[in-house]
Amino acid sequence: MAASRKREPIDATISGSSLGGYVSETGRLSLPAELRRAVGLERGGPVRIEVIDGAIRIRTMKDVRDHIRALARETGFAEKASVADFLGWRAAERADEVEKARKR
Repeated sequence: MAASRKREPIDATISGSSLGGYVSETGRLSLPAELRRAVGLERGGPVRIEVIDGAIRIRTMKDVRDHIRALARETGFAEKASVADFLGWRAAERADEVEKARKR
């Protein structure tokens, strides 16, 4: 009878910790329970998947929202900007970019 291999627990909350996962032939990714618990996905949920410098990065949507809110606070938009304000600001910025490109 083969001896069972017991894994030492890894603290998945530590940045840079590493656990194995598995990608099936159909592309489904299996994440270890320790990782899902560490980021609040023990029951699943929406995620954002990005490729950055050849590496796959998976972020919870809560993390994405928190990051966007932090950016808004840093720029001073958090208290005064609506979606309509942002779209108007971005349209003006885009028009300036187009104008600068035409002058080149």
